Amino acid sequence: MAKQTCRKARVLFVDDEASIRLTLPRVLANFGFDVTPVGTVNDALAEIHSEQFDILLSDLNLPEPNAGFAVIEAMRKAQPRCINFILTGYPADESFRRANGHDVAHYFTKPVDIEEMVETMKKKLALRVSVS
Repeated sequence: MAKQTCRKARVLFVDDEASIRLTLPRVLANFGFDVTPVGTVNDALAEIHSEQFDILLSDLNLPEPNAGFAVIEAMRKAQPRCINFILTGYPADESFRRANGHDVAHYFTKPVDIEEMVETMKKKLALRVSVS
């Protein structure tokens, strides 16, 4: 297997807000992630089926309520080792419970503390690498 230590963790970032798609990937890149930003469920599905990712960071409402779960479900089927995260500006108890049922590693609420988010993502990646 190829050395994974020198390769950047690949992140699929799904958010329908253009301003967030422009800013957050740059910030994550500064923390050492290789980020592919997309704005629709269909674009996310196309990426899931054509590229390999370590992390999925998906908005929940794309703009349809809870459409992020469709992206997470597709990722779980296509790339079961990918770690799934939700980022939402509209947290709700029902979607939080649903996230637990979809094997979501963490549920971030906008505005998110970037350093906390990066730390959480790196911890989950380290756990995955140590288990494999």
